[in-house]
Amino acid sequence: MITAQLAVADLRSSWRVWCGLFAVCAVAAIAGSVPGTLVVGGLETPDVRGLAMLSIAGTTAAFALIAVLVVVSAIVRLTAALLDRTYGLWQLAGVTPRGVRWTMLLQTALVSTAGAVAGTAVAVGVVPPAVSAALLDSNGLADVRVAPSWGEAFVVVVVTAGAAILAGASGSRRAAATSPSTGLGAPTVSRRSAAVRATVAVLLVALAGSMLAGVPASIPDGAAPALLIGPVLVAAVAVLGRTVGTPAVRVWTAIVPTGASVAFGLARAAVRWSSTRSDTTLAALLVAVGLPTALVGGQRTAASAIGADTPGGAGATVLVLSGPVLLAAIGAAATAAMAARDRARERDQLRAIGASPGLPVRVAALEGLVLGVTGTLVAAAVVAVAVTAEWAVLVGEYPGARPIFPMALLGAVAVFSTGLVVVSSVLPALPASRRRGPVQA
Repeated sequence: MITAQLAVADLRSSWRVWCGLFAVCAVAAIAGSVPGTLVVGGLETPDVRGLAMLSIAGTTAAFALIAVLVVVSAIVRLTAALLDRTYGLWQLAGVTPRGVRWTMLLQTALVSTAGAVAGTAVAVGVVPPAVSAALLDSNGLADVRVAPSWGEAFVVVVVTAGAAILAGASGSRRAAATSPSTGLGAPTVSRRSAAVRATVAVLLVALAGSMLAGVPASIPDGAAPALLIGPVLVAAVAVLGRTVGTPAVRVWTAIVPTGASVAFGLARAAVRWSSTRSDTTLAALLVAVGLPTALVGGQRTAASAIGADTPGGAGATVLVLSGPVLLAAIGAAATAAMAARDRARERDQLRAIGASPGLPVRVAALEGLVLGVTGTLVAAAVVAVAVTAEWAVLVGEYPGARPIFPMALLGAVAVFSTGLVVVSSVLPALPASRRRGPVQA
């Protein structure tokens, strides 16, 4: 009972931090409803058309799963990091580490379930007609219509909330391990978490390598492994976090001289200093930009081996990409919104030392821009490696194969995602009077 009261009370006071998990779980439920709707429709559709829908559902589910695991786990880690001091103060007040752990798990369960229910409620009315429209240009599926299913909606809620709670297990362990002195000082860094992430990244790279070896033999059957190699590599790099992100920020921002812009220098320092916040945003940006680019690049590279254009209809590609890309983009923006208290504190610190009202806003905007450019550059590098590797294993048996890099798609998704992050970063940095509006006499 005390745990429940503590969880609810903290949710009320820290709702800005938890709103990120709510938003991400809502979008994850919408994204998960797409393969769920396809599965229900495939089971109800006879003949080859049903099998085709189930095949699309499988690919869509795979991409949604990658996005959910990377983004939701990153959001949960950020939530725990932002509340480090709160957990330290709880222990100073007499709450045991076990109590801290179960309280955070309960909070994660409440917020993720509420978000999943909200997202599923929207998906019931939006996803079925969107899926039907997307299938119009697919061979043999133009006349297929899907209907909402409450059974599928229930499964989506359970899976989405379950994924968040599973991701919350590591966050709750971090919360329980928080030293009481953290409430008075700097947050601690978990070496165990870094080792686990490195292990996961190695396993993902090994999986991508095994799929890469089977690409030439799969060309006659549609080259399904080529669709997943790039996204799996994207997930591997996203899991590594600051191991990749910090060097990338240091390298490309070095082209701007230290004295060229005070605002840019402060933004660059903020990205490096607030590593947990930056890591989460970069992971989501990498998935948002890299996932669709890797899929389309691998798809077109494999198609070039037999002298064909992109296999399949554009509608099927939209089905596969829309949910994961939206989830990752919203996740990137949510990380910026979750850190509103930190950004407001940074704004007040700059004002306290005599900075103009506009400087904190410029710093916040440039911080979002630095994160967006870094995520785009890392995503482009990963996709380039994946596409080049696919071409290298294909060109021996298929001399006509060409490495195809979808620059237009990368640029469009990068601009959209970076714009969301910049806006979400700037809003907490705006002067309080501007955000509240004019005071009426």
